[in-house]
Amino acid sequence: MKFSISGCRTILDTLPIGYYCKRRVAVELSETAATSYYSPMEDKIVISYPIIARGLEPLPDTANVETAVRSMLYHETSHAILTPSKLMEMTYNEEYRAAINIFEDERIETLLANFYQQVDFKAQLYAINGEPTKPSNSLQKFFNIVRYRSGDARHIAKVSNLINKYKNINCASDYYKTGSYFNDVFDFYRKIRDEEEDKTADTKNTPESSIQSDEEINGPLSLEEITELMEDATKNPFGLTGNKAKEAENFAKSLNLLFANFNKKNSGGNGFNTYSGIFNPRAVTRKDYKYFERATPVNGNNKFGTLHLNLFLDKSGSFSNNENLTNSIIKTLTDLEKKNHNFTMDIYFINDEFVHANTMQERVMRCCGGNNLPNDIEQIITKAQKPNTFNYNIFLFDGDAFTDSPDSMSKRRKLFKAIDKKQTFLISDCENKPYIDNFTSAKVIITNRYTNELITNISRAFQIMLG
Repeated sequence: MKFSISGCRTILDTLPIGYYCKRRVAVELSETAATSYYSPMEDKIVISYPIIARGLEPLPDTANVETAVRSMLYHETSHAILTPSKLMEMTYNEEYRAAINIFEDERIETLLANFYQQVDFKAQLYAINGEPTKPSNSLQKFFNIVRYRSGDARHIAKVSNLINKYKNINCASDYYKTGSYFNDVFDFYRKIRDEEEDKTADTKNTPESSIQSDEEINGPLSLEEITELMEDATKNPFGLTGNKAKEAENFAKSLNLLFANFNKKNSGGNGFNTYSGIFNPRAVTRKDYKYFERATPVNGNNKFGTLHLNLFLDKSGSFSNNENLTNSIIKTLTDLEKKNHNFTMDIYFINDEFVHANTMQERVMRCCGGNNLPNDIEQIITKAQKPNTFNYNIFLFDGDAFTDSPDSMSKRRKLFKAIDKKQTFLISDCENKPYIDNFTSAKVIITNRYTNELITNISRAFQIMLG
């Protein structure tokens, strides 16, 4: 069956995705996306049309188009909400990625078997793939066991056990929980592969192959469980818990309050001319911290009435423990940017490359690799400054900024000197001290409380803008 993207959009527009997520969430059918995903910075579900089209191809033209397309759309929506966003980043081995995808398909369809209206995932599986056939390789054997529940009864039980163990993971699940899930599925596949390859394995006690009935399979989640899981995925897209969740919540509330107060005081007016918030200097004062002087103040405010924030953030592997909180900080700022025309922002990620996040999706931090500053760092920083606005630059390094650089100390100091500019703040640990001893303009704080200082100094930027 061939089905056009316009026809697919027509059916997608009839689906109450917001009802299932329990809040309004934008949904986009993409002609180019390789996978379906939830974009937290845009608060949008992106569904891959190429995957839909490939999935429909094996169906005969006589198949029920509405049911088939609805099933594929809901399958991909389920991936976007319930599949951990980091799952496929655990390996780039195509065989292992295929095995993980097979299992994840079964997990989401099992958990949501009774959730969507007019959708039968299991019937769709048989319609597309037919009855299970004798496997010719390990992946096909794994597919039969996982998707058809056909094969060794011990393996079939393992499928149910793993689905039950990981029934509560979603796109916001952290790296460790995602890694645990990946490793368990990988070990399961490897065991099946090894058995397939080792034809001399002892099979005396292996039960006969069978297809397990629906009654024997772990049941789907309840409506309440699914609702909670979907709401958590979209309302807490980076899976923050405990103190970090509270810290992110307080940061969002404080910035939204600042803008609410400003907008209330200045409704109908232009420019920034008042500030009704309260700034507690003890919140940011440290012995190695010096306050910014307001640039060209006019009646106590910046003369442009606008702020452009440049964040240059270390995303090397050592920063991974701060990844989710940093993403939450970026999300709060992105939401503010959408609602306030006086505020704009650019994000630059630093590891062994120096990358400008040009799209909302690219603003999501993924920590890996080492660090290096490019030879054109001076030009990058200069180009980042927007004309006719108050520019505020924050650099953050959690370790040596030159882990992947063969450059001499003098070359490193010269490159780092490009950061030494007014209205620039550098958050760094002690490893970069040799490069910043000669700084005269940028404000520097040496710390290992990176995200805490990031929050403090972003808040300080808004104090300057609104003050």
